[in-house]
Amino acid sequence: MDDIIIGFDVSKKFFDFAFLKNDKKWFNQQLDYDKDGLNQLIKTIPSNSICVMEATGPYYIKLANFLYSKGFKVSVVNPLVIRRYSQMLLKRTKTDKADAQLIAMYGRDQIPDFWKPNSENIQRIRQINSVLESLIKERTSWINRIEAAKQDDNFDESSLKIMKQMVCLINRRIQKLEAELDKIIDTDFKQENDILRSIPGIGRKTSIMLLAITGGFTKFENYKQFSSYVGLCPRIFQSGTSVRGKARICKIGISRVRQLLYLCALTARKFNKACKELYNRLIEKGKPKKLALIAVANKLIRQAFGCVKNMTFYNAELC
Repeated sequence: MDDIIIGFDVSKKFFDFAFLKNDKKWFNQQLDYDKDGLNQLIKTIPSNSICVMEATGPYYIKLANFLYSKGFKVSVVNPLVIRRYSQMLLKRTKTDKADAQLIAMYGRDQIPDFWKPNSENIQRIRQINSVLESLIKERTSWINRIEAAKQDDNFDESSLKIMKQMVCLINRRIQKLEAELDKIIDTDFKQENDILRSIPGIGRKTSIMLLAITGGFTKFENYKQFSSYVGLCPRIFQSGTSVRGKARICKIGISRVRQLLYLCALTARKFNKACKELYNRLIEKGKPKKLALIAVANKLIRQAFGCVKNMTFYNAELC
């Protein structure tokens, strides 16, 4: 029996799903995104279904985990891919029902890779990291307000005191979460973390981020797949003999990861032997500094995968 491709459009309170019955007529339904709706879904869809959905914020995770736990094959697709697919088909209708059908069509035509849930500790690492980033942004905002307030001689002292207390409170929360994060890393990924930290240019934040995104380096076979996933791979714009656009990174991926790796590249170009040689070589050839730093970031990814996959610490002579 052939698999049935089902497209899901997921939102906060409900989800739509659609699939072709006998390859002729669409079956569409909308259900509440709660326990009753999920149970009704299991009774409705065929047992040989492949469930395809977009990675829309946090909403898809509960549905993906639920379907996976029930034995269904699940595929999670980048929303930008679905948007480009819609543009290719010249689709003009934008409704939840139409989106579910579109996702099902994409799954049928492209057959995306199957999805697997992260381990419990990987999920915890990602969640804690997300909260930490929010707290750090909030702390920076309060610090900037305090600095602005200090420039005003008439600023209310009691308000200034409260703002300083807010910074102290956030600092305590950050310290608590970082301690919890370190405990998880030391329990499950101590050796991998130590190996990553041995690479000049990769610090604590980037090491944890790499472990979280790669699922402890189990979700990607090689560094090229990861580079493509986060949007650091080059995109060539060229056509015929007259169009010669500049090569740029594709940026279809996780911007926060790219930012961290770019910052790591700034350090690696000075203290990482292979990265320093690569950077200098590209600069001598007249390449822009930004392009050279992107190449260094990719080099760091390659070193990280090479070291962790082989479970060996960084060696400047081998890397």
